[in-house]
This record gives sequence, C-alpha cells and structure tokens, in this order.
Amino acid sequence: MLVTQGAHEWRQCANCGFAFLSEMPGSDEAAEIQSPEIGAQYIATYKRKLDSKMRRSRRRVRRLKRRMPGPRLLDVGSNIGCLVEAGREVGLEAIGVEINPVLVEAARETYPQSSFIATAMEESDLEPASFDGLYCSEVIEHAPDNNSFVAALARMLKPGGVMFLTTPGLHEYTGTGDPAGWRDFGAPDHKLYYSKDTLARMLKKHGFSRTQFQPSFGKGLKVFATR
Repeated sequence: MLVTQGAHEWRQCANCGFAFLSEMPGSDEAAEIQSPEIGAQYIATYKRKLDSKMRRSRRRVRRLKRRMPGPRLLDVGSNIGCLVEAGREVGLEAIGVEINPVLVEAARETYPQSSFIATAMEESDLEPASFDGLYCSEVIEHAPDNNSFVAALARMLKPGGVMFLTTPGLHEYTGTGDPAGWRDFGAPDHKLYYSKDTLARMLKKHGFSRTQFQPSFGKGLKVFATR
C-alpha cells in the first residue's frame, strides 16, 4: 500500500511505480462524480479563468496543428470547449467529447459555432481512424479502466495521427516526509497516476509508435504520441 487517505487506499507497483486506487468506484459512485453539481463547479472555475484558458488552448492547438497530417481534431474531455473553439479559430475541423452533459451544454452555449458530443470516449460511436489529431488533457487519471480508455483514444486516430496528452504526476502529490502530510490524491475522481516510463509503455501497448515528452517544470506529464 502506498497511502490511505480517508476511505480510499492507494497502491503502487513495486516494479514500475504506477499508482492506483485499490478499489475503483462502482457505477453509482461514478455517476455521482459526473453529477450536475460537479459540472457546475467546473463551469464556475473555468469561466473565472476563461481568458487564460483560451490563451493556453490557442498555444497548444497551434503546436498540435503543426504535427497533424490533416485538419480533423478530437478533444477528449472537452470540458466547456476552449480547445475545440481554439481549433476552429485556426481552421481545424474540431469536435469535443465530454462525459458530463452539463459541461456539454455549457460548451454549446459558450461556443455555439463549435461541435460537442456528450458521451464517454469508450462508448463513442465516432468513426474509427477518422482524426488527424487528438487532445486529451487531465482526463486519463479519471478513467477506471485505463486500457479500455487508451485503446479508445488510439482507435480514433488515423495512422500517422498525433495525440497531445497531459496528466498529473505522482510526484506532485507526494513528499519526502510522513505520508500523512502528502497532498490529497483526489480520490475517487482521480483513480491512477503514471510516471513517464509507465505512460510510455501504456501508449506503446495500444499502438502509439513514438512518444515525445515535453518540459513540464514539475507540473505533471505532457506528451506528444504518434499513432
């Protein structure tokens, strides 16, 4: 066991360092995490920082566009739609997928010229191998079945398509002292944490042939991965 925080136990692989909840949420608890109340909290947070969120989205979408072999872009976990709108602004055919329907409603209201779908990525009926680029920021740590989630990401990309993925790093939450003083890991909303090595292996397992980690200055993991 790595640490106990409240009612949640976290475990860590002794060989690779991958950290995960010892018991994943059931369907009722997972539904609660995607409740309208949680959606409203996200909306309030994002709208307070909307200008800075859009600036970051524009920077990131320009970097991703330079690597994409074509114009079709999928944002997985699109929240209130900043990245999708930034993609539309630079001429990409951008679509957002978001599991929380309250966030999809807010995205459609905020950016009516952009397209959003309310579904889990694993349950999407989007055409496989139909996107040139994929953006997935701060989403993978929420997935209870990481293999199914990453397989769904890979399935959406054309051969040669590029994904930009970010996720928190375990090092951001742990310290050198007593685990009782560690930052809360965010369970059950957050369910797992990768290292560079474990994330690269997971991506390779599902068909991503090349990974390129970006400087993050201690703030999580950021990686371009080619299908």
